[in-house]
Amino acid sequence: SFPKFRNISNKPNLTLENASDYRLGINFLPQDPEKQKEMKLKELKNGRLAMLAFGGAVTQATLSGNGFPWLYARTENGAAGLSSSLKPTASSSFAAGKVAHAQGRVARQAGYKMSAAVPFLPMSPALEGVAGEEEGFDPMGFSLAVDIRWLREAELKHGRVCMLATVGWITTDLGMRVPGEPFQVSTIDAHDALVKYGTMPHMLVWLGLLETFGFLALTNMFDGKTDRKPGDFGLRMLYPTDAKGQREMQLKELRNGRLAMLAFSGIATSGVLTGDTWPFFATAPERRQACSGSRLCGATTAAPRAFAAATARRALETSKSMPFLPKPQNLAGVPGCETEFDPLGLSDTFDVKWLRESELKHGRVCMLATLGFVAEQYVQFPGMTGAEDALNAIYTAPASATLALVFVAGYIESSIYGGKMTMLDMFEGDGAKRNPGDLDFGKQFLPKDAAEAYNLKLKELSNGRLAMLAFAGMVHHNLVVKGPLFPLIPEGWTGPQGSWNLDSVAGGLNSYQAGE
Repeated sequence: SFPKFRNISNKPNLTLENASDYRLGINFLPQDPEKQKEMKLKELKNGRLAMLAFGGAVTQATLSGNGFPWLYARTENGAAGLSSSLKPTASSSFAAGKVAHAQGRVARQAGYKMSAAVPFLPMSPALEGVAGEEEGFDPMGFSLAVDIRWLREAELKHGRVCMLATVGWITTDLGMRVPGEPFQVSTIDAHDALVKYGTMPHMLVWLGLLETFGFLALTNMFDGKTDRKPGDFGLRMLYPTDAKGQREMQLKELRNGRLAMLAFSGIATSGVLTGDTWPFFATAPERRQACSGSRLCGATTAAPRAFAAATARRALETSKSMPFLPKPQNLAGVPGCETEFDPLGLSDTFDVKWLRESELKHGRVCMLATLGFVAEQYVQFPGMTGAEDALNAIYTAPASATLALVFVAGYIESSIYGGKMTMLDMFEGDGAKRNPGDLDFGKQFLPKDAAEAYNLKLKELSNGRLAMLAFAGMVHHNLVVKGPLFPLIPEGWTGPQGSWNLDSVAGGLNSYQAGE
């Protein structure tokens, strides 16, 4: 483009051979044409190497925060790292062991240690204090640029998923199936079959819920609200109680997870390439050797004292119901505070009285709705037309009845609270004396004993929470089967495919993904 812009592209003296010839230093060029060509070739190769070297130098300096040689730490007295303090003289492969030993000795003298997994690289200081640090495996230096807790959380999550995926792939290849005709497909075709069958959106909803709790646990850990370790969700079944046993268990999970990630990648690749089932290429039973000495399969080492001290006690209080999240600080005094359940931390932002008022209201409405949802299929009020599917009852009910219901609900809402509906004014002034959920109705049925009255309030709260889940489940059931609540599986029902094809944007997207 430059020669064309300068209108010199047609000049006979501008060729590929003399491109970038600025006529500087030509007196240093050899007189022999062959030597000149060799000199130009050297300049070209060194320039290419320099472009790669400079890109790597900038990257290393950014990741490590050190000067040259970057990844090699400097001692307090400013002594240079490995590149200047170690000058190996052995050049043969026979002397490689002695050179590696000398590198480790010089590294320790310089104030850092070499990686056990990659002995020609130093161990990242960010790995200290985490399970598996004795291996020192971080050849790309990710822990120098990204928080090691986030990296370990992601590694454990992927490892656990792959351990389940590996077991699931092998068991289905061996013939185990969920009952039902749609599930009688090969492991390779299972994903597409589930998408077409309509199961995948349901799975994504539940997995998304689990991911939400995992995200909350991670953010609270980063904020210092808990002393949670990466991957810890408070599950202690079969978990050792001593620090050394916990260390070994964590290492086993970590290494088996790493092995599972490699194994699942290999299994998926082999399955697709061969079109066969596990064990793919095997033609006869093969002996399985124990892998107790492998770093990936569960070999353990002694627990460092620092780890034992860190796991000896939990410095920060955690929730009893969600032990991987911090204990809510604003639930004291309200029924149900013993469970310490507030995973979203709503009580840190909103008035806990207003939250409890809303929870009780929704719970009471859902208890009535659950009863009505079941009974509507069999019993109707006088003058009401029944609907086989309770979701259609709103369309069969007379308009006057619907308006009356809205009027009564609105009257209760306005009269009970005196027009104070928001969090800012509901419990201000005279409302400050009122307990959440107290509508001044049915108090004569409450026990006189304070403990029994508290127990009754707790039962109402628990049943209301259960009713909210139950009502959501019943509505979901009717949407999936496109029919009444009972029987739960209608006669002739072929599956949930198309059940999410609602008259909405999301429904349209689901129809497109399902190929309908």
